[in-house]
Amino acid sequence: MTALQRGLLIAALVLLGLGEWIWNMHLVQSQVRQMVQAQAAKPHDRPSSLPAHKFTREQGYAFIAALKKAEAIVDPLQRCLAYPDPPDSHWSRDAVVAYCHYRLQPRLTFAEAQSLIQHGKAAELDHRLAAALHAQQTDPDSRGLLDRIYQDAFLNGSFEVRPTLDAWKRDAPDSAFAFAASGTAYVAMAAEARGENYLSDTPDSQVQAMDKLLAQADSDLRRAIALDPKVTPSYAALIHAGGMGYGRDYVDAAIRDALAAVPDDYSSYSMALWARQPNWGGSYAAMDQLAAQARARAPNNPLMKVLSTERPFQQVWRCDCSRADEMAAYPHAVDELTSSSNLLGIGRMASKYRDQTMALIYQSEALRFTPGDEDARVNRAFALVDYDESAWAAADLSQLLDHSPGNTRALDARANAYEMQGDYRRAEQDFRAMLALNPGDMRALGKLGDMFVNWEKNWDKGWAVADQLIREQPQNPYGLLLRAGIQEQQPRGGLNVTVDQLQTRFGKDPNMAKILVRMRAAVALRKHTGIDARRSAP
Repeated sequence: MTALQRGLLIAALVLLGLGEWIWNMHLVQSQVRQMVQAQAAKPHDRPSSLPAHKFTREQGYAFIAALKKAEAIVDPLQRCLAYPDPPDSHWSRDAVVAYCHYRLQPRLTFAEAQSLIQHGKAAELDHRLAAALHAQQTDPDSRGLLDRIYQDAFLNGSFEVRPTLDAWKRDAPDSAFAFAASGTAYVAMAAEARGENYLSDTPDSQVQAMDKLLAQADSDLRRAIALDPKVTPSYAALIHAGGMGYGRDYVDAAIRDALAAVPDDYSSYSMALWARQPNWGGSYAAMDQLAAQARARAPNNPLMKVLSTERPFQQVWRCDCSRADEMAAYPHAVDELTSSSNLLGIGRMASKYRDQTMALIYQSEALRFTPGDEDARVNRAFALVDYDESAWAAADLSQLLDHSPGNTRALDARANAYEMQGDYRRAEQDFRAMLALNPGDMRALGKLGDMFVNWEKNWDKGWAVADQLIREQPQNPYGLLLRAGIQEQQPRGGLNVTVDQLQTRFGKDPNMAKILVRMRAAVALRKHTGIDARRSAP
């Protein structure tokens, strides 16, 4: 059993009160497996007709061997170019090269733009953005450069950016770049105001706030297009605004204008495909039609090939199918190169469903194009541990924690990696760091106790953790079970008293019935030693 699997069991014990980590570990594992299998086999409205493909462990190990060589490269772009593609996939090399450049090319940040505006250098900012637009139009290695700048720097829903953007518009009233940035930010603010629910489930107050912000976005974006119709970020933001609140006619007109102005802009097509999804009033047929139109532009812009996977991916993402069918369908859906957001989504689902081979592959591919994503790096670390790469996982997470010392998921994953290496001292440090950040984290405390008792055999430290769990979580049996495990394994007196306490507090819980029977038997088997007569549990 891996540390990750033990963590899942401990979480079940601590959070659900399902009992028996020490006394009948194989029974608990069986129960968890049965729950997972039952969930995976749950009935659906129709059987899956999606193409299926499952990676093997052998493919996972081969992928790791190639991955190690790429990860040794420091430069993010060169590392991206050297990465292995998923096993059995057919990612077009020219699309991969173009997407590596698109995702990882150096670009202007909001902090840089803000500094220029605050120092009265709006003209210099416009000059730099004009240079980015020219590079996007003429340099194959800079495709999408201006679009990426706007996505990272100005697609920001925080009201804190408004003073800067408003000052820019005042200082440069004829700047298409300024109005495009302001409109892009208004769209992001509208999305924040609306929230994540469907429009029918969104309170009127939020809808009204969204509508006001969208009206401001529409005004600024149309002003930007009037000033310079080649400033492509305006169109993606306009399509986004239409999808959120202005309806099909608005979206259709925005897409038509975008493709007429710049026929091979990846960002405009990508946003148009989002607006064509069935959940936004479109259809899979409409997505296919638009993707084919984009594909025809691939000779001039290989990024367009990335869009061919949008409909297959969405069809699997929203499928009415079991977890097993869903996960088996993703490799076929993204047989060609797909977007980093889709790779992140597949990786998250693989980690959630404990498919560590898929998690390893797709979390790695997500990091290939989005190396700063901390969740993907943490999730991949668990997969690396599952593939006996604990040292690599720990080193990778140490780099992450140097930049984000408060990332508790990273601390948890690194503790897991240290534990698998037998480095209990460092694992304890990480568990205690988690508890310092969140003293009420009983899951972390439970994992710490498990390590002390079942791995390090440090009975005194395990006893102290058991005491704390009993004191702070009296409604949960795990503290008493941990204490009983010490009394049985060390051995230590008082097991009979602990069993009586479990019977008194949790005897009516059907999940505890078999556990208590076995514990009573253990007490009886050691009665002749007299150990329980000499010392009682505190």
